[in-house]
Amino acid sequence: MRKLVIIFILFVMFFFLIYVFFNFYLSSSNLTSSPKKTLLEDKGNFCLGIAEKSVANRQAIVEFQKYEILGDKAMVMRTCMEDNGFEENPAWLIENKKNIQEKIKDSQISEDEAIESLKKDAIYIFTNPDKKPLFWRQKLVSN
Repeated sequence: MRKLVIIFILFVMFFFLIYVFFNFYLSSSNLTSSPKKTLLEDKGNFCLGIAEKSVANRQAIVEFQKYEILGDKAMVMRTCMEDNGFEENPAWLIENKKNIQEKIKDSQISEDEAIESLKKDAIYIFTNPDKKPLFWRQKLVSN
């Protein structure tokens, strides 16, 4: 009986030490801490939530209604981002001129339509892993 008590105490102590080690290791490492979000990511996700909620209860019955809903969502997104201190980045347009020209050649559409097509996706991108200009930039303060 005495051996069983000693084995049990050693067993509990062993698992307690493992728990303390991993708890200390994980709390001091970067594994549990998420990277800081930029202001653009924070406001972008906030506005995306608002835009999605604004069209959540609408369902497209006819094909054009689908585009109407997407347009309304984009309009809410743009308005929200502008209200939160962001504007369209001219550097994004300059960077994507090549993509626009390719899209014009492939699809035989107008330049305005190609730009709007690229903007449809770009307004929802808030991170920049490849260091290219994003669609949004913080509004410049003019004196």
